[in-house]
Amino acid sequence: MKPEQRLQSQITTYLRRNDYFVNKTQAGPGTDIGTPDIITMDKHGKFLGLEIKRPDGQGTVSAEQKAVGAQIKRNNGLWYVIDSFTKFLEVIDDVEKLF
Repeated sequence: MKPEQRLQSQITTYLRRNDYFVNKTQAGPGTDIGTPDIITMDKHGKFLGLEIKRPDGQGTVSAEQKAVGAQIKRNNGLWYVIDSFTKFLEVIDDVEKLF
């Protein structure tokens, strides 16, 4: 399993164990370009789009991904680029503090 896939698996496992709605998207036909890798909703109904990048820092956020992230934010959702499980935990902690 590639490092990015491993990180995605760790994150989706954490979210499911903590009773979040989770949708792990798949690139390809039927999925719009730029759609976050993980779409989730917290316990308060807040939409989160998580774009997962390689933990080695070599992942690049595409223009399409940035555009989708901006659209999510314009619609009062949250969008984050995640490149480590530690960063993910920090994001989840920050999101929980919003409510």
